[in-house]
Amino acid sequence: MHCINCILFLGIQSDKGLILGLWNPAAILKFTEIPIKSTSNFNNISLPITPSGLTITSMVSDPDRAVLFIAFGSYVYMVKDFSIMQKKPPIYTLVYTGKSSAVGQIAFDYLSKNLYWCDSFLNWIAMKPAYNTDETIQKVVVQDDLNYPRGLTLDPEER
Repeated sequence: MHCINCILFLGIQSDKGLILGLWNPAAILKFTEIPIKSTSNFNNISLPITPSGLTITSMVSDPDRAVLFIAFGSYVYMVKDFSIMQKKPPIYTLVYTGKSSAVGQIAFDYLSKNLYWCDSFLNWIAMKPAYNTDETIQKVVVQDDLNYPRGLTLDPEER
């Protein structure tokens, strides 16, 4: 398998496998078994994304709730009850629209249940409660002295 612009993603709680978000054509590629030997074949399931013009720029999960968050261009969606074993197309719920379509990562804070994303065109990092679909509830948390943020990771700490 040759994959350009793949996004590596770990599975949901008890699922064992690997999930990739493919850039073009947009698809969720699920590997249901990770081979032990490098010469073994991967067993995979592909879930194409429609409409076909979308591109996956980032994915992150909440393994406690079996939820997958996906950034498609200027949109962030959530897929509830996601399982690596499912074969039917996922149902997407819009969480946020309004970020630029520039490539920028999303990250999920497991402790606060907040979703963060960076925007390399608008030069900021924003956040919102992950499970609140009211798009007006969001906040820019970093914007000063930030040039082209593209990657984002969190190190949550209990307070």
